Amino acid sequence: MLNRLNVFTKIALLVVILLILVLFLYTYSNRESVRVIEHEIQNNTKNQLSTFAESVESNIYQLSLYGMSIGQDSSIQEYQRPDYKDIPYERTKAGSAILEKMNLYNAASKWHSTITLYFPRMEKVISTDYYAYIPYRENEFTEPLSQSWTYNDNQFIWHTTDPTTAMSNPSKAKLITKISFPVHHLKLLLNQNKLNNKGDPFMFHPEFGLISNSTEKSTLKSILPSLQNAQLQARGGFRTTLDGTEYYVSYIQSKSLGWYYVDYVPMQQILKPITISRNLFYASIAVLIVMSILVLYTLFRSVQVPLLQLVRGTNRLSTGDFSVRLNHTAHNEFSLLFARFNIMAQRIQELIENVYEEKLRRREATLKQLQSQINPHFLYNCLFYIKNMARMKNEKAVVAMALNLGEYYRYITRSENDMATIREELAMVKNYLEIQSLRLERMHFTIDVSHAILDKRVPRLTLQPIIENAVIHGLEPKAENGEIRIYGDCKDDVYTLTVEDSGLGMSDKQLDQMKYDLLKPLDENMGCGTWNVHQRLSFLYGEGAGLTYHHSSLGGVKVDIIWHDNTNK
Repeated sequence: MLNRLNVFTKIALLVVILLILVLFLYTYSNRESVRVIEHEIQNNTKNQLSTFAESVESNIYQLSLYGMSIGQDSSIQEYQRPDYKDIPYERTKAGSAILEKMNLYNAASKWHSTITLYFPRMEKVISTDYYAYIPYRENEFTEPLSQSWTYNDNQFIWHTTDPTTAMSNPSKAKLITKISFPVHHLKLLLNQNKLNNKGDPFMFHPEFGLISNSTEKSTLKSILPSLQNAQLQARGGFRTTLDGTEYYVSYIQSKSLGWYYVDYVPMQQILKPITISRNLFYASIAVLIVMSILVLYTLFRSVQVPLLQLVRGTNRLSTGDFSVRLNHTAHNEFSLLFARFNIMAQRIQELIENVYEEKLRRREATLKQLQSQINPHFLYNCLFYIKNMARMKNEKAVVAMALNLGEYYRYITRSENDMATIREELAMVKNYLEIQSLRLERMHFTIDVSHAILDKRVPRLTLQPIIENAVIHGLEPKAENGEIRIYGDCKDDVYTLTVEDSGLGMSDKQLDQMKYDLLKPLDENMGCGTWNVHQRLSFLYGEGAGLTYHHSSLGGVKVDIIWHDNTNK
């Protein structure tokens, strides 16, 4: 299949395959690069979020641990001594010591939290909140306490009891510790985390909403529906598109608070340099394709078209059309090649024309030789016939023979015009047949040719060799009466003259040999009469013109003279 393509098609196909291969390799490489970078972005976002979550969890764990251990402090044990009931000073002193220790813890802690101690049996409250008076209310701890951090009024609260079994019934506890810290601490951590990465971290709870950093963006409100609709696990991530921008959202659930630490990064913004590089490459490929098309078009116009013209020209030369000439307006190497081709074609045409002219001269010489030949036996027989008729005092036969013989030889010896009308040919044939019928009294003939073709012109002596063969080889060897029929007509611009005789006839093999002899070159063993007629008709009127041989219904041979008149219209 590939071998049948021309050079230009192969080059064009190679360029297309090369462009497709480059485009495919770059697209695959670009996708792999984007995939790796996206994977690294996601891992980096998750790692940073994990670091932030561990930091928050560490602070919360310290608060929880302090809340659990504070009940074992000696000052608190001393504060709950029953004998201090009657010694207010000592109890106040112990309360001051407890408050001082709690303040020291707050000073050493990363977060400033509010620590409140409830003593149900003493109905006392000690708190690090200096700006609020917190009275003890008996109905405040009637319900079981939550064993995890709770969110209320922009702060997180955690309770513990001493003993710990009193969580389900706080009224039986000796001590209830309440530790709370405001949302502000988380916002500070979110702000600090935001400074260290390109994300925008925040905290999310399906019930309570968002806790964002100080630079809250409008994007957070757009992400909120995606978080609410997503089936969040303990940790994970997902892609979402907001306002035409794709984001990767990563989240981790806090084991202590129950909230989700969330961070998101705009994938397109981070991948923007790669996207710009990709678009630049595609633009370069588009320019390259346009340039390739222009180059291929130039090659097609400058090389392929002239080559195709040369191929068509050589094909026409090979089929015998030597009149082909190539036109090329561009001034390049092909102009010289076309000029040389035209010179070659012209010289070949001149050579072929010279050859044909030589053949024509040779055929005309043969024709003139044929015309100038006088069959001695035919002439002697006619003269002896005249002598015998004269002795027999048959003046009418002598006159008839002399007149027909004179007209016959006058026609065949005329050489001023190589063409004659069918009317003239039939008149000559009639003279010849009259002569033969005078000699052979047992022969008669009929001529029935359509008037529509009588004025059509054919080469001189077209009918005479055929009539002569019919008489000499067909009728003379036969003892019985003989008949010759001559008729002709025109159908679909094809002219036909037919000569039939009732002579000896020919076998199929002899007819095939006669047909074969008409096509091969003339040699010494062939008669030149019918061969000359066939060759002249083929030369003048082209393919399909000439003689054909068949069996005649009269018993002899039927000869059709066929031509398509392309000269006398």
